[in-house]
Amino acid sequence: MRARLTISAVAFVAALAALAIVHARWISRAPRDPRFVRFMRRNNLRANANEVIPERGSSLDRHGQPLVLAEEGSTFQKVLDELQLASGTPTTLSIDADLQAKAEALMEGKHGAVVALEPTTGRIRALVSAPHAAYLNRAINGLYPPGSTFKVFMAAAALSADVDPVFDCPAAGWRPNRSTPRIRDAEVAEFARRKKTWKGFGRIGMGEALVHSANTYFAQLGSELGAERFDAAAAAARLRDSATVLSADTIALTGAGCSVPEGLSEAALAPVAIGQGSLQVTPLAVALLTAAVADDGLVLAPTLSETEKPVLRARPFTLAAAQRVKKMMRAAVRRGTGRPCDVPGLNVCGKTGTAQRGKGADHAWFTCFAPEASPRLVVTVLVEGGGFGAKAAAPVAREILLEAQQLGYFK
Repeated sequence: MRARLTISAVAFVAALAALAIVHARWISRAPRDPRFVRFMRRNNLRANANEVIPERGSSLDRHGQPLVLAEEGSTFQKVLDELQLASGTPTTLSIDADLQAKAEALMEGKHGAVVALEPTTGRIRALVSAPHAAYLNRAINGLYPPGSTFKVFMAAAALSADVDPVFDCPAAGWRPNRSTPRIRDAEVAEFARRKKTWKGFGRIGMGEALVHSANTYFAQLGSELGAERFDAAAAAARLRDSATVLSADTIALTGAGCSVPEGLSEAALAPVAIGQGSLQVTPLAVALLTAAVADDGLVLAPTLSETEKPVLRARPFTLAAAQRVKKMMRAAVRRGTGRPCDVPGLNVCGKTGTAQRGKGADHAWFTCFAPEASPRLVVTVLVEGGGFGAKAAAPVAREILLEAQQLGYFK
């Protein structure tokens, strides 16, 4: 009988110990469990409820400065809430507060977006969606025709597939068949405004075509590449895939995948090859394609976390293709359409874009990286309805690069 009582006592003590462990775990972990927090916020009526269960997760910039970016109730803020509940401390973002402030000031009064990121780490240093009320929508989720910035992708994709043709690019333009309108170069209208006649580019290769942003060349390049190789290149670049830039256990801040049609006919692929037609991309996607050229054909996953290790996202281009396009982009800034972004001593590589959108003024784009030899920063700018990329977007990118230079990015 005494032995039975002893066994029962031991079992009772063990049960109490197990209960104590469960209770301790609940006390330490429950306040940081998002499900518990949501329940308590709905049902806790105490006066000090917000002190016990913080309403808002906070963030710091890469240097530890307090940083307020997320809008109340946004997915971004919900991710910050959950991260702080899990760690008990503010989240250190990859954003550089000084570069962010400069980009925001430059986009004041405009509609559009800025993405600045490090091509060799994927860390986002500035992320602006203007106006501020739609903070991240335009930068990572807004879908736009990319205009001639897409020629960077077309050039690198073609070279990666060993396609490097020379085409005749006449003033009359080019069309894939008689039933489609001619694709012409912007110089036709520009010369007409000055009451002059555009004579065309003549026979040119890819380098000169990118420098001068020749629509007639890249429309033919799309036809030469063909739907099968174009689809393979888009898949290799993961253009259609979403990109998570910050995540917690149960929620993530994710950028949209691009709208890139598959199986296009020759007639449909020609306008897509110049960044028009049925193609729609995000500013973040343009920045990532630019980063792929800057980083010798590799794309690292974009991130808003300063502490995450770099992760390879894709290998869309060959090393040789990326290096050739890099030289083309440098030439485009030195003596082509990107001249407004040429910063002495910085060797900026870039590409303008002017995207037609039906009604209203064209969207202005500029995407670039610097320096050429060892790229440290990619900057992509979109100004909705801004007109020519060289006039509206390139000057914004130039000022951001100058600010980055002052902040020591290129030392």
